[in-house]
Amino acid sequence: MLEIGTIVVYGVEGVCKISGVEKLCFAGLDTAKDYYVLEHIDNSNGKFYVPVDNELLMAKMQKLFTYEEVMELIKADLSLPEWIDDNKQRSKFYKEELSSYDNTRIFALAKMLYLAKGDKEKRFYVMDEEALKKVSSALYSQLSCVASLTREELLPFICGEIVCAKK
Repeated sequence: MLEIGTIVVYGVEGVCKISGVEKLCFAGLDTAKDYYVLEHIDNSNGKFYVPVDNELLMAKMQKLFTYEEVMELIKADLSLPEWIDDNKQRSKFYKEELSSYDNTRIFALAKMLYLAKGDKEKRFYVMDEEALKKVSSALYSQLSCVASLTREELLPFICGEIVCAKK
């Protein structure tokens, strides 16, 4: 069982603190179950209840990057995803990557999108902008916990264009 007070990343929702474990019975359920209570650290109204016994939802809870791990990812020669010319396939790919809840894959996707946006040979559509916003939001909430950076600095930071200090 995870400890109360642990800071986690909950899917693309962002950084949350485990504030407790409660036995709850939601509508449609016959018996009460134990749920982790997650409180979003940037939004006082953001609260999530994650069933302790639900492997799929528990997999959405990831440990927070450390500053050192972020710097390793920035310096690493990540195999970035290839640009997919077909819009439908690219959209499907974005959804798969974001729903993987794998921080390294999301980091690589953000890097790929940022570089593609600056590439004059690539057509950057609204869906690409939306994917970039989602991935930036997911990463910013956790990277801002370990590095002193603004939203505008996030993508240049993960692409190694600028350096931000450890918090």
